[in-house]
Amino acid sequence: MYLRTVRAKGAEGVELEYIRLVEAYWENGRSKQRVIANLGRKDLLAPHLESLIELLGGTKQTKSSWANCAEPIEATQAACWGPMLVARWLWRELGLESILDGLVPKANSVQKTGRLPLADRVLVLVANRLCRPGSEHALAQWLESDFVCGRDGKRILAHWKQQGRVRVDLNWLQEWYRTLDQLLACKDRIEVELFARLRDLFHLQVELVFYDLTSTYFEGRGPAGLAEFGYSRDGKPRNRQVQVGLVMINGWPIAHQVFEGGLRDSATVEMLLKDLQERFGLGRVIFVGDRGMVTIQNLAMLRQRGHGYLVGLKRRRNEQVNGYIEAGAQSPSQECPVGISAGEKEKVPRKMVTELAGE
Repeated sequence: MYLRTVRAKGAEGVELEYIRLVEAYWENGRSKQRVIANLGRKDLLAPHLESLIELLGGTKQTKSSWANCAEPIEATQAACWGPMLVARWLWRELGLESILDGLVPKANSVQKTGRLPLADRVLVLVANRLCRPGSEHALAQWLESDFVCGRDGKRILAHWKQQGRVRVDLNWLQEWYRTLDQLLACKDRIEVELFARLRDLFHLQVELVFYDLTSTYFEGRGPAGLAEFGYSRDGKPRNRQVQVGLVMINGWPIAHQVFEGGLRDSATVEMLLKDLQERFGLGRVIFVGDRGMVTIQNLAMLRQRGHGYLVGLKRRRNEQVNGYIEAGAQSPSQECPVGISAGEKEKVPRKMVTELAGE
């Protein structure tokens, strides 16, 4: 690339010189040129021409070169924009933008409300959680340091207005809080649409269904009808909590449910299987769960509906489990290589244990 000077007549017939950035390239064996950018008038750019030439030539600028410049060119602001580009690409590749656009009423479009569509707002919240996890209030500061824009290319910035201890405009903040409520209303349909997309994109073969529960607690009363006292995985038995169940298939989370805090783990299994059948159309699956999911009724229900299962059982004070282990110790074994690297692999016996479902 190089700089080219062109002359043109300005107002009142005064001839002025302009600087253009030109690139030379080859096409079909011939040398051609194209204008990359019009930099402006030569008389205004004169103090910076030497610096521009050094930048184009890739040479390192010295103090002497800067001495000839009245005002050295410096970056006054550099916003981070790489993570957002990656997040948007993945967002569209998974089809989430089109899924949310199809589920949201047309009245929520940019043309009618002047606000960002739901898909763009959700993407901003997701990218913020990935890059700098925080609350919606902390989102405002992140938008100042990262270049985040909507699909129209316009940068999204916070509205600042000091209101007591809060520096952000509360009306602007409420819009982001309402985004989660709007997303929750579409949750079930989003999960089904996303599962269909993942199934086609990655050729998912639905065989093993992994299911587990965790809990999260509240410092206050929490939502009525959901926040209850129960077994706390956070070591907070005096705090009300809810339980969150997650379903994984082929390493992908496809669904989640929020249950009452006092509900037993085993009581959620039948509800889960019913949801998988009604919403996702899954027939026979192999259910994988920990020992908290195991009851006689659940195992009978799984066998009755034709499902397979891999579950954990309590060995302590369980004569039936000890009997299975003893029977497996007497069955034929085979050598099974284990280890991280080839040098660490060892041969250990693997016993064949009678399948519980066959008893």
